[in-house]
Order: sequence, then structure tokens, then C-alpha cells
Amino acid sequence: MLGSLLSKLADGQRRHDERSTQLGLRYVIADGISFLNPAHWDAIAESATVFLSRAYLTALDAHSPVNTDQRYAIIYQDQVPVGIVAAQIAEIGGDQLATAEEGEHAKTKLLGTLRERVLVCGNLVSSGLHGVAFADGLDPELGWRAVAEILYRIRRGEKLGGSIDFVLIKDLKGARFAESEVLGRYSYRPIQSDPDMVLELDTPCSTFEDYLALLTSKYRSKIKKLPKALAKAGFVVERLDDVQSEEDALHRLYLQVEARAPVRLATIPRGYFGAMKEALGDRFVCSVIRKDESIVGFVTTVIDGDEAIGYYVGVDYDVNAEFPIYLVLLQRVIADGVSQGCRKISFGRTALEPKANLGAKPVDAHVWMRHRVPALNFLLRKLFPIIPYDEAPERNALKQ
Repeated sequence: MLGSLLSKLADGQRRHDERSTQLGLRYVIADGISFLNPAHWDAIAESATVFLSRAYLTALDAHSPVNTDQRYAIIYQDQVPVGIVAAQIAEIGGDQLATAEEGEHAKTKLLGTLRERVLVCGNLVSSGLHGVAFADGLDPELGWRAVAEILYRIRRGEKLGGSIDFVLIKDLKGARFAESEVLGRYSYRPIQSDPDMVLELDTPCSTFEDYLALLTSKYRSKIKKLPKALAKAGFVVERLDDVQSEEDALHRLYLQVEARAPVRLATIPRGYFGAMKEALGDRFVCSVIRKDESIVGFVTTVIDGDEAIGYYVGVDYDVNAEFPIYLVLLQRVIADGVSQGCRKISFGRTALEPKANLGAKPVDAHVWMRHRVPALNFLLRKLFPIIPYDEAPERNALKQ
């Protein structure tokens, strides 16, 4: 027992020494994407996610949630850019992290007393690893050590605006999560979140009918009935090219969905959808369902390389209670994705069962979290499992 204690103490000292040793890298940190060298940022971002493109981030800077401020950094090695970081400083209360469940009132009440100024590496208005990218050939361990150092510098430099004790790094999946394990040496704790529901199409599809052909007859029959039911009731499903003209209607429907979400870390402002369409062009697709010219549902899809990401959805719940508005919107994500050559469709983390019925499978996702105060770091590790986290159902909608 004494040997174990001494080993822990020695490891703690080693971790302290690692954190205190400079990495031989240099950083430029800025409060807006426009303040950084565009060529240096693009050198890394051009092969990364569209959510790290300057076009998107410029639009985000202009239309960020009211409780967030953006921070950006470029990592240099021998004066060459080798990594980029996008982060947000957010005011987050415990009531945004979970709602009270039966028999959980004591825990949720304790969580509700928390109010933190949080540094988030990533994007609170998107799901995925949208806060970090490294140059090809950079040792991932060195890269993640650099990320930890940058986040430390940002946190320490924000004292004038109020202390930042809590840091989150989101959202890591598969090999990217394994590469980031060195963060544990910096006292970060991994927390599993809801799985991302992903549809992998082994056979190329260019139309929704091509996708339907990949399904077993049982699921294909159910899926084909839904749009027919809407059409029979007088609904029209169409792509919306002029997003700005319908911004008010889209935002109103988005807020209906946002109000029901158990975790609400940031709310996008009016104007965000139009700004995304202007910034991303054909990579931002919006489909709507109308009845008598009124929009009763919409879904946006971001084309990110060969992946289509089901982004934000808005639904009139009174109409949805009678007609399958939401389920048809999920189908539109597939249709809009395959029409642009995507072979991977990411539906996100909610409504797991209807997404599984479309052939999507769960992909584990994690966040890293760290609190400056060791005692609270331990407490938050215990509290975070309160955040809703569901198991995805097993379905075999695609032909084997």
C-alpha cells in the first residue's frame, strides 16, 4: 500500500514536470479568426473539417451565441504552422447540463448550483472534433500536448474577464480519441457522451432511391410510406436555396427543438442559418416541409468532404404530433448527402431509434474535461454521468 502511494506521488511529480517543460513550439493566439495569418491557417485547415475553414469561422464570429466568445491559435514548429486550435469561452450553468429526472432531484439540484466560465476546445454549436487540426506528419502526442499548453495560456490570460476554472475538449471518436490519451497526463478526465449515429454506405449512391435499394424490404417499406403520407395530406418537401428569406421561420422552429433539449450549452442567434449558407454555399443544404406556404419543419445538412452532417433541425411539434415531419426530415439528410456524393451520413446524438431504423450505427464519442481545483475536478468527474446518455438500439436495416 505504501509502495502504491509512493508510486502515485512520483507519477504526480512526473506529470507536473511534463506540464512545466516547454515543448519547443510557438503559438499565436487571437480573439478573432481575422487577426491570424490567413495563409498559415489555411495551410492546416484546407485538409481538415469545413468547421475549421475561415469562411465558416468568420460567419461564426459574427453570429456566435450570446454566451460565447471565440479564441483561435496557430501552432508553429521551426516557424512553420503545424496545427490550429479553435476554442470558445462560454458562460454555462448546471441547469444547462441536465434536467431533473425522477429520483435524481438531489443530484440535479447539486449540478444546478454550478455556474462556470468554461473554456471549450471545439464548437458548442456543432458536434465533432471541430477545434483541433494538425499538419500531416506531426506527432499526435506532441500536437495534443501543444493543445493543452494553448488552453492553459488562454485560461491564464482571461483573468480580467473572470476566472476560468473548467476546460472541455470536444468531441473525439475512434482513433482520434486514442491519439489524445496524453491529455490524461495533464489531469484531463475522459467522459463518454451520447453516441453519434452514423450511416455508412458501402455502395455509392447518388439518389435517395439508390439508398432505398440497399435496405431490407421491411425497413424500405416503412420508410417509403412516410413521404407518401405527407404528400397525401398536402405537404410539400423541397430544398430551400434562399435561406435568408425564411430566417425568422427557421429560427422559430429551431427554438421549439432547442427548448426540449436536455443539454443546452449554447443557443444560436437569429441570422445564423443565413450566414452559414452565405459562407459555405453548396456545402450548406437546407430542406423544408411546407403546408399552405408555411414551413412546419426544416433540416440543414453540412457537406464535409465525403461526409454529410445532419446539422440543425426545426419542427412544429403540434403538426409533428399528427404527421411524421421529423422522420421525413431525417430522410432528407440522406437525400441531400448522397446527391453530393457523400458515403457517410452523420445524424448526431438525439432520437437514436429512428436513426437506427434508417441504418445508422452508434459511434462512441468522448469529451475531455478538467477543473483547475483538484477537489472539484474529482467532483465533476462524478457529476458528469448525470448528463443524459442513451444506449443506441440495435437494428439491421441495411442488407448484409
